[in-house]
Amino acid sequence: MDEMTTLKTFRPDAPAADRARLTPGRQRLLDAAAEQRQRRRFWPRAGWKLAAAGAAAGVVAAVLVAQVAPTTGTHRVEAEYATSPEPTDGQWLYQKTLTRQSTLNFRDDLHPVSEKGTPAYWEFTQETWTQYGSGKVRRTLPNGVLDSVTGEANTGSPKKLRQKLEKLPSEPQQLLRSLSKVIRFGGDYQRIQYTFSSADTIPFEVRLSLFRALKTIPGVVVRPQLVKDAMGRPALAIHPSDDNPFTKETHRRDELLLDPKTYEYRGERTMMLVGGMIDSKVTTEETLIRVSAVQRFAAAVNEPGVRP
Repeated sequence: MDEMTTLKTFRPDAPAADRARLTPGRQRLLDAAAEQRQRRRFWPRAGWKLAAAGAAAGVVAAVLVAQVAPTTGTHRVEAEYATSPEPTDGQWLYQKTLTRQSTLNFRDDLHPVSEKGTPAYWEFTQETWTQYGSGKVRRTLPNGVLDSVTGEANTGSPKKLRQKLEKLPSEPQQLLRSLSKVIRFGGDYQRIQYTFSSADTIPFEVRLSLFRALKTIPGVVVRPQLVKDAMGRPALAIHPSDDNPFTKETHRRDELLLDPKTYEYRGERTMMLVGGMIDSKVTTEETLIRVSAVQRFAAAVNEPGVRP
C-alpha cells in the first residue's frame, strides 16, 4: 500500500498517482525514516501498524505529514499508522481473543439471574490461525490443543477480501453502495461491523474510509467517551441508537470497539441498559454483560500453532 491513497482522500481534486512509479520512492522514504527514528526514539509495533514518515526524510515527508494530519471529527489521523507487508499465500494470520463474559444466567433471555457461588465474570481465550491465500482456519480447543479439523473463513480468504476492500471508494455513500456488493447481507451498519471483525489486513486508509462512512449512517452512534476492551485498552464504542427494535426489546446494546487512532478492530461489548431486569429488579445503571479484546499481529507465521 502507499500513503498517496491517504492523501487522495483529503485532496480529491489531486490527479491519481501511478502506484508502480511511487513504490520505490516510498520504500526509500520508509527506510530513511526508520533509520532516523532509531537514533531519536523507540516506536512500538502494535497490531497491523508500522512507523513511517519521519521529519528527517526531507521535503516529501514534510508534505506527507502536513496532508494527513487534519482531524476527522474529534479523532486525529496519525501519519505513523500504515499497513504491514502483505503475507504470502501460504502464511497464516494469528489472532488472539480474550473474552470476559458475565455469569448471569440468560435462560429466560430478557430477565437474567445471578448464578450462586460463581464469580461475576468468566474469562477465556481463543487463538485462531487463518491461511492468507486459502482462508483455511485452525483454532485452539479449550484444553489448549490445536484442533484437528480445518475449516474455512466465512468471508473467504483474507487475500481476496483485502483485494476487494482496497477497491472501495473513499466517499462514504459510494463506499456503502460498493460494500453492499462485496457483503450481500444485513444493512449498512452490519456490513461495516462484519468487515471490521472479519478482515485481518484492512489497510489504514480503508479503515479510515469505513469509519467515516459509519458516521454517516442514520441511527448510528459514535460515543464521545472512550470505553475499555477486555484488556483495558481505550476504544471507540459504536452502535445503533438505543431506540432500535432489538435494543428496546432486550434492553441490551451491542457495541463495535475500534482503536481511537488507527480504527483497527479492538473487539465488541454488550451492555444491559437501564430499565432491564436482573434478578427480578429493574436496572438503574448500565451493566457490562460481555466484552472482548482482539489482538492481531503484524507478523504472519508459516504454520498453524506457531505464535508470532
